Amino acid sequence: MSIGFATYGVMMMAAAAQAYRHARARRLETHRAWAIRLYALTIGSWLYRMDYGFWELFTGGLGSTDDFRGPFDIAMCFLFYVPNLLLAELFIRARRAPASPALQASAAAILGAATLLVLAGTYVFTVLLWWPGILHGLGF
Repeated sequence: MSIGFATYGVMMMAAAAQAYRHARARRLETHRAWAIRLYALTIGSWLYRMDYGFWELFTGGLGSTDDFRGPFDIAMCFLFYVPNLLLAELFIRARRAPASPALQASAAAILGAATLLVLAGTYVFTVLLWWPGILHGLGF
């Protein structure tokens, strides 16, 4: 877990520094690419919680332990940000290449479906788990 999260932190700092450096130099396309990478990494921390919620919902927590040493926990040390970063790289490269209308429509459909999944998951977990826990902790 330490290696996965340390790597995540280093990548976040590097992406932020590169985005800032290229913005200051007015290399806006390069800045945009680094900002997209930074966003993909940043959203990883939110999706980390979502991934655990969906995993618990669909598998009952199979492979996850209280001390975070189960096989699912170990995989999650990297899987909460690596897929996001890979998708960001694909997005960055796709922006540079001429795209057919069919490819653009496919990309938009995938992005739309992913957005709906995150929104639905956020709503469900907030209503069923997070708000009740927060309110209970506040004495309500």
